[in-house]
Amino acid sequence: MSSTCVAESSSSPSLAPITVNASVSTDVPIAITIPPEIFIKICEHLPPSDLLSLTGVCKRFRGFLCSPKSLITQDIWRTSRICFLPGLQLPPPEGMYEEEYIRFASLLTRCQYCTSQKMVKVYWQFQVRCCQECLLKNTTPIIYSKDHNWMTDNVFTGLVYVRHNNQILFWTSDLKSSYREFEVISGNHYMKWVADRKERRIRIMDDAVQRDQAAAAAEEESNKLLGSATADTTTNISTVSALGVDVDPRQFALSQIRITGTRSSVSSAVSALQHFGHIDTLDIMIMDSP
Repeated sequence: MSSTCVAESSSSPSLAPITVNASVSTDVPIAITIPPEIFIKICEHLPPSDLLSLTGVCKRFRGFLCSPKSLITQDIWRTSRICFLPGLQLPPPEGMYEEEYIRFASLLTRCQYCTSQKMVKVYWQFQVRCCQECLLKNTTPIIYSKDHNWMTDNVFTGLVYVRHNNQILFWTSDLKSSYREFEVISGNHYMKWVADRKERRIRIMDDAVQRDQAAAAAEEESNKLLGSATADTTTNISTVSALGVDVDPRQFALSQIRITGTRSSVSSAVSALQHFGHIDTLDIMIMDSP
């Protein structure tokens, strides 16, 4: 955390230091006495899930971490997000604070409408996290066409959308709101209204694409690392069949040996291998019943 952030804490109402009299009982919770500077330093090393847990510890911690207008609060969540959430390296979208952004995109997993956990996805175009069923309930579909002919409608051209199968889905409440605006706008204001909404739609759609791509890239990288870790645990493992074969580990320079066979034959092989100190790991596979 930068020094400027620490200095600012003295002027922030939510992070104001508390003076503790030396005669205060030792039973006073540490949450009441911890200086803001120390709390900030601790938070620098915590993932967002731990920060979320801290918000429920006491009112003071919640004040530290749930003050949207505090630059220090935003810095705490931003530092944690960048360090621990590779799929959320982009800054929050328009209108979202850091804590809200992290909760919305990473910490919460249920549909925000029905609380289901099945097929839940973040739709950045609409800034909602919902299951497929609730998505269809809250959107208005039109048939997709490659020539994008719906964009000739000045109401549709200003609306964000998502593709679903062979349909274009518009958020129903946004569509209704746009039609209400369309009915009352007139004159020179009309063309500016159309242009501003189209510009906003392009900006939000481009932003949504970037966020989806960043999340997909982070997931792919995570899968690669997981695959490498799995491969590392099985590299240089010699597979030995214990069926009718005397297992002599001295013929293997490796420290890890996978033994396959029946329960009784594997048991005998394991007993024989216990006398050889260079073997530190055994991977035993029972291939059939005893």
